[in-house]
Amino acid sequence: MTADPTSMTPGEDPQGDLLREMYWARETAARGRMDTSEVRDRLHDLAAQLRTDETMVIPMGEGNLASPSRWRRQIKYRMWRVMRPATWRYDRLIADHAELTTSLAEKVMVLEAEVDRLKSELDAERTGNPTVTDRTTEEPPA
Repeated sequence: MTADPTSMTPGEDPQGDLLREMYWARETAARGRMDTSEVRDRLHDLAAQLRTDETMVIPMGEGNLASPSRWRRQIKYRMWRVMRPATWRYDRLIADHAELTTSLAEKVMVLEAEVDRLKSELDAERTGNPTVTDRTTEEPPA
């Protein structure tokens, strides 16, 4: 019961539609499953790449300059060289933003550890475990 590919209109490719939906769902799900340390690592990598790209005339992996014909590649390259000074500033700004977000992720990691510690203290207090000291009953130092 397969459909004839020649009789389908451009929007009726069920396999292509399914693959496209799976691709977008996977990207969202992968980011949703990341913990704070993975986010921090990816932000750190992004900041390092942008800091490198900031000093280069042509950033690494710039796919917009590729072309099968030589003359189109040269035209694209020349246009890029003319317009590149305008984009250097944005590489720096985005790298600054990534570094600030990285430091925020590090602070979130510290806060998550503190919340875990406080939860374990609360659980120990509820069960009556005497291994945790009660800070409210301690006398202040003289």
